[in-house]
Amino acid sequence: MPDNETYDVAVSFSGAQRELAENYVRACEALGLSVFYDRNVSARMWGRNFITEFRKIYGQGIARYVVPFFSRDYLGGPYPMDEYNAALTWSIELREDAYILPIMVGDVRVPEELLSSATAHLRAEDWSVEELAKITFERVRTTQPAPPPEPGVLLPRIAPGGYSPYETLEAALSLVGRRFQEQAPLLGQYGYLCRVRTADREVDVRVETGGRSVYGLKVWFDDSFGQDQLAVGIGWPSFQGRGMNGWATAEWDEQHQEGRLKFADGLHGTGDALLTADQFFDALWRKVVEHIEQTHR
Repeated sequence: MPDNETYDVAVSFSGAQRELAENYVRACEALGLSVFYDRNVSARMWGRNFITEFRKIYGQGIARYVVPFFSRDYLGGPYPMDEYNAALTWSIELREDAYILPIMVGDVRVPEELLSSATAHLRAEDWSVEELAKITFERVRTTQPAPPPEPGVLLPRIAPGGYSPYETLEAALSLVGRRFQEQAPLLGQYGYLCRVRTADREVDVRVETGGRSVYGLKVWFDDSFGQDQLAVGIGWPSFQGRGMNGWATAEWDEQHQEGRLKFADGLHGTGDALLTADQFFDALWRKVVEHIEQTHR
């Protein structure tokens, strides 16, 4: 494999899921994504140790994301598990949970030490391969870093002219709604029903147990302060209507060359770090989980 070749996505699967994986790959490629798929590199792999070469793909950041198709066959296969362990080690070193984007196939149960039960996943039976590819495309598009400048070229340390804070907020709101919908069912095993309603400019979350609402959270577009931002209402029903006790604004992150969010949590203070949309969701989801834990102490 050329040393400078990179991929948007690398797929990992067992032989039993090859047809599903290949259809997903072709759908992703039709949208313009570069995908590492073993049959695409058969000629270049001729005579090489594919185990060693594949570990570089999955475990050294050559792919921006790894999509494993978890199945019973996958967990029992030495080759797919070698790929996954390489990806898992890399994600731990990066402290980047969202590096691995799991897709479940059938009634597989992944051991906790391999994949946390709190990690959102998609289920192959719930989506067409075209829908899975579109979701993947949106993830890559919203986190696509700008190419680095040529060595020696001095450029202004400001956001590029095409950067849109509104687009950053819009993409973040869409991701927050989608990820709440994906992870809401996980609370059912603890006796909680999490209802998620999404609209063009709002995500509304309600947590219920025993027939009553016990927690809520809203995220919506707000421009009442003369600046586009995502307003956050945390802790419903302790506040009424659109009570705002947090907000997120969009800023250009020079280090990562992308738009990110500064989240001001009115309950716990403002952090200095700029968050990706996934990290913003994680901060909101953590509040739901912490509330459930506190009420059961």
